[in-house]
Amino acid sequence: MEQQVNLYQPILGAEKRLFSARTIAAALVALALCLGGVAGFARWRTAHIEHAVVEVAGQEAQALALAAQANAANAPRASLAELEAQARQDSEEIAAREHALNIVQQGSADAHSGFAARLEAIGRRHVEGVWLTSLVIGTGEARLALSGATVDPRLIAGWLASLEEEPALDGAFFDRLSIKQVADAAPARAVFDIGAPGLDLPAPGGAK
Repeated sequence: MEQQVNLYQPILGAEKRLFSARTIAAALVALALCLGGVAGFARWRTAHIEHAVVEVAGQEAQALALAAQANAANAPRASLAELEAQARQDSEEIAAREHALNIVQQGSADAHSGFAARLEAIGRRHVEGVWLTSLVIGTGEARLALSGATVDPRLIAGWLASLEEEPALDGAFFDRLSIKQVADAAPARAVFDIGAPGLDLPAPGGAK
């Protein structure tokens, strides 16, 4: 029998490798891609959670605002008696203003003797150092009642003389003139009260 021996073939088999360099490189690339994917997913999920938290906070703030509005709407209001009293007061004030307006309109029908004309006449004859604190204008005849103060009582005579030059005050007459010196009303040194029959000036401070 003859046996042939292959001298070019190693007697013992070559050492087997589990992974080649290419396989290892591919595995590393795959691992890097996986880690990158996991990191990207984590960032996306974190951003999503933060956005959800912001939305929840906004909804909570809106709910608190609505609750505050509801509490304000349900807060105790004025009682029925208080509302009725306020309504009566408003009605009385409106009626008083309408009554005053009617009186003014009736008294101002004549452009030369109405309330507006008399007020303008008194305003035109303003004298420095004399000022009015109360004024009453009667309807019909040119009746006036005035009270005021002055820094010099001698100015009152000249002021009254200037009023006589106003056509709107033609026929005006007075039946009383009172001038009092004062020491505690600076800069005023005197107060005066001029009145016509049937016209009374309001007492200081609303006293009667």
